[in-house]
Amino acid sequence: MNKKLITRIVIAVVVVGAIGAGVGYMMWTKPHPKAEDQKGIVITTTALAKEYATDEKAADAKYLDKWIEVTGTVSETEKNQDGGLMVVLQTEDPTAGVQCTMENKDVVVTKGENVTIKGQCSGNGITGISLTRCIKSK
Repeated sequence: MNKKLITRIVIAVVVVGAIGAGVGYMMWTKPHPKAEDQKGIVITTTALAKEYATDEKAADAKYLDKWIEVTGTVSETEKNQDGGLMVVLQTEDPTAGVQCTMENKDVVVTKGENVTIKGQCSGNGITGISLTRCIKSK
């Protein structure tokens, strides 16, 4: 191979690598959307649980990774492994609720309180439907 071809190949690799690094940096530092700024799909815990129980694939297509605003009664609150607040909203199924991982650790909710919580749906798991990055709506 001649020197000119090798030089061009090296330059092309360096340019592509620099572009890739720039795109990666932009994606890494991109701010996450805040719950306060998102319009959520409004639904009750009962309706959400029924949709997941009826057809999980269809419910995932409708709610997974989307912002939802769910209203229900607080069945329990607890601290998660990160020290954050987890609020569980009851459904008609006593073994599975809607688990809401709150953004703010200082949110005040009490057992039996009827609340509306907005968060990003993470789907259905063993212990119920999960919402992350949640806030208590007004």
